[in-house]
Amino acid sequence: MGEVTNDKLRLAILAALSMASAAPLYAQSASTTTDTSTTPAPEASTEPAGGDGVGLDEIVVTAAAGDKSRLRSSISVTQIDTQAIQEFTPRSEGAVLRMIPGIQINDTAGPGGNSNIGVRGIPVSTGGSEYVQLQEDGLPVTLFGDMQFGNNDYWIRFDQNVERVEAVRGGSASTFASQAPGAIINYVSKTGETEGGSILLTRGANYNETRLDFDYGEHISDTVRFHVGGFFKDGGGPENLGYDASQGYQLKGNITKDLDDGKGFIRLNFKRLDDQEPTNTSMPTLATINAGTITGLSVLPGLDARNYSSAGIYNQQFTVLNQNGTQQLVKDEGIHPIATAVGGQFHYDFDHNITVNDSFRYTVQSGVFANQWTTEGLTSGVTSVNGIPVGSILYTAGPLKGQEYTSAFINNGAQAYVTMRDMGSTVNDLSFSGKYDWTDDIGSSAKLGWFHDRQAIAADWRINNEFTSLNTTQNSVPLDVFGVPGANGTAAQLTANGLTGYNNQWGGCCGGRSYDLSYTDDAIYLDFDTKVGKLDLDPSIRYDTVRGQGNSYAPVAGADVTVADALTPAGSVGATIPTYNTATSPTDTLNYTKSYTSWSFGALYSIDNDTSVFARASRGGRFNADRMLYSGDFNANGSLDAHGEAVALNFLNQQELGVKDRGSFGDVRYTAEATLFHTTLTEHNYDFTLLSKNPPEDPNISAQYRGEGLEFTGQLNYLGGFLVTDITYANSKITANPGDPQSVGQEPQGLPSLLYRISAGYDRGLFALGTNITGHNISYTTNDNTLSVPGSALVSVFGIYRPFDKLEVGVNVSNLLNKLGNAGGGGIQANVSPTLGILDNSAYYGRLIDVSVRYKF
Repeated sequence: MGEVTNDKLRLAILAALSMASAAPLYAQSASTTTDTSTTPAPEASTEPAGGDGVGLDEIVVTAAAGDKSRLRSSISVTQIDTQAIQEFTPRSEGAVLRMIPGIQINDTAGPGGNSNIGVRGIPVSTGGSEYVQLQEDGLPVTLFGDMQFGNNDYWIRFDQNVERVEAVRGGSASTFASQAPGAIINYVSKTGETEGGSILLTRGANYNETRLDFDYGEHISDTVRFHVGGFFKDGGGPENLGYDASQGYQLKGNITKDLDDGKGFIRLNFKRLDDQEPTNTSMPTLATINAGTITGLSVLPGLDARNYSSAGIYNQQFTVLNQNGTQQLVKDEGIHPIATAVGGQFHYDFDHNITVNDSFRYTVQSGVFANQWTTEGLTSGVTSVNGIPVGSILYTAGPLKGQEYTSAFINNGAQAYVTMRDMGSTVNDLSFSGKYDWTDDIGSSAKLGWFHDRQAIAADWRINNEFTSLNTTQNSVPLDVFGVPGANGTAAQLTANGLTGYNNQWGGCCGGRSYDLSYTDDAIYLDFDTKVGKLDLDPSIRYDTVRGQGNSYAPVAGADVTVADALTPAGSVGATIPTYNTATSPTDTLNYTKSYTSWSFGALYSIDNDTSVFARASRGGRFNADRMLYSGDFNANGSLDAHGEAVALNFLNQQELGVKDRGSFGDVRYTAEATLFHTTLTEHNYDFTLLSKNPPEDPNISAQYRGEGLEFTGQLNYLGGFLVTDITYANSKITANPGDPQSVGQEPQGLPSLLYRISAGYDRGLFALGTNITGHNISYTTNDNTLSVPGSALVSVFGIYRPFDKLEVGVNVSNLLNKLGNAGGGGIQANVSPTLGILDNSAYYGRLIDVSVRYKF
């Protein structure tokens, strides 16, 4: 009877897999999910298409207990090897993460980062990666994923140094990492276990960018090995900007000394990242509106969202008012992180039962966020500047310099230059593990650890307001605004090179901000695992204590200044514009500590050698860091006031029920995993941009959310080809929102309920072909769900030809159909008519073609 039941279960899973269809060649192959903070990682297999087609026997240690395989672990785990990712030439780290089921990404800001990263229907209310942690080799890139102008995806780059990307969604992420109750995503490095390397040259065929990747590893002796690699790139970026806006490099390496008798290893590692990428906040798109639904998207006259950038040759530089009140000419660098990291790892087995592991990294991180925000509007709506009526608008540069701007649409947005003075950290994770087998069927293991992370957050904000043209795909032009001509026929100049003021964006609330903060997180964690026959029980607990220290300084109104520019008429006075400077006395003083407990409990039952079922419940805490600044939540002595105490922490509760299965039907091999999940979230946050609304809205966010859904991933292998599918359905609702009562019962804005990835591939050795489809269903532009945006699907294809041994020639086409889509969310910025508006869109890049040559050695 049991055998019949198992066969029926496998048939049901296979039927679901067949109906769902498929994901990428080499995707989710049988690589080990390994947290290098505890176990040396084996290198990725060079065999094509999914290894043995099973992929559930590998040991899991990322956010997992003991040395159990994927099949025997009561968590949802995904691993994707380097080959799988490289086939589809990801344009950003967000594009890499989109290959992981359950992860929801809005990554259209560009290759530099600034993505909104959510998981399993958990909303991203203010930006960044609030509940998802990005790691390199088991340690967090940043302690907080949503630092303002310093998100975690600024500081990490996928290249050929990465052996695989591993992700654990849900429960145990609450207790095996700090500030990551939703998911942990770990970039695991190659360590020279497999000797050799490769050189990869990639060139844009229809855009100007060249990238060179390389890596190499080998054994120096029987007990010493190393790996080193990186990339260099240069060009105009996917938008084909007229200058080298995309340029930079990364170098990474490690050296490992294996200890005698195989008892462990000592590893030293380093990284240097200096990468400059243009960034976008919006891709303006015309939207046809019918009865609360956007029924179609189209391009603006002269402006195609698929290739649009607010950066260009006419705004490579702009002027800011620096902290000492003087004007400074700066570069529009986009997102430009600079990071230098050194670290190491010590792993030692005292005997078969006791293990000690320590991972350490010291990182110096700084950089710049520079960008011309796109805030779409109607030119006819520009009627006054700083209270003075408008008479005319003129181009300040380019072939139309001095001529009147007559286009219907205009940009009046933030011109930001944020100096990330210090985003560095010192992090250490020390743990002791023990295990004991009481009998052949009964065993226990335990892990006790201490995690320490000191994260610096120091930045200066310079954010002006500027007018620019909105009628060209690239190279928007600053626009100067003039008043109504007087009796003598002259008109007062109201802007200077498009600027309406210095640090005056969003009503002067934020443009002159400056802060110098540190947050220290010390966490004690304990995991205890017990195996009794086919049953595994896995409780874990984590106790975090976080201390915030430092000062912040708010903008204060300064004296108006008179500024002349290229359009100022000879003999006349330039524009007089308002300014905001940085206060000299602290606005917030931070000197407080918060402690909280997270827990998780999992149970797994092995039905047989090929099938297991699991259940898990967890509660994870998340500390609100720099986003609490300027909210009025701090007392004069640095402690939290009553409101601050209430909103300093967010808690995410999750329950999961899953099944994992593998098997074969003739020559077809398959794996399938399905997880039902239920989440509740109480979130407190502070969104300063709400102060810019007309009328201003309360920036304090306190809301509750509920979500339930299904996460499914499966793979079929057959004679060199295979299909894989990832599907996540999350029915999310707002259950409480005092600031917006009409949103209660509705879906969170910008959050599609259905995400999917379907891919297929075939490898004959001489050549390989593959296709990948990622997509989602509708989302809403506001929390009250009054306007929906249609879903989108993005199709990519690749081909590889191997004319000689070790040589590969490849072609990759992303957005094959040149789809003008929407990555989720956005909003109507201006209404052209009752049925037509300008959507503040998060559009995909248009069709991009890359050609590549790789030589392996």
